Amino acid sequence: MLDPVIKSIEVPCDQKSAFEIFVDMPSWWPLEKRSMSLMRAGGPAKKLEVEAREGGKITETALDDETWHWGTFRVFDPHAHVQFDFHMGLPADKTGQVDVRFVPLSATTTKVELIHSNWEGYGDMAEMMLNGYGSSWGLLFEGHFAQACAA
Repeated sequence: MLDPVIKSIEVPCDQKSAFEIFVDMPSWWPLEKRSMSLMRAGGPAKKLEVEAREGGKITETALDDETWHWGTFRVFDPHAHVQFDFHMGLPADKTGQVDVRFVPLSATTTKVELIHSNWEGYGDMAEMMLNGYGSSWGLLFEGHFAQACAA
């Protein structure tokens, strides 16, 4: 069993704002650095869309208008917790799980913990996905998301 990737940060905004910024992934996700389009269409994606609700999908629209399904929200507890399958363009049965919790520390500070697990769900790509996202969550979560909260 492969160990989960765990990232925990404190962001300079209240719990509600931290949650809303996180689920507004298009506002902070760097499509020019991390998208299916970079690998499959030769350039950054046109857009990222998030249906912010339980059962809602995260999808990317590529330069060539192909749509890539990244994941589906399995838990959507506003301002406290989200959990979603994460397969970023892979078949939906080849998926990991991302779990994010938002804990208020004060009126203006929130602890946000992200756990990416179920690497075995990626099948024979498990170690490659762990190696890729193990380091990428630093850029994505600790970098881009945290900066969006500070803005």
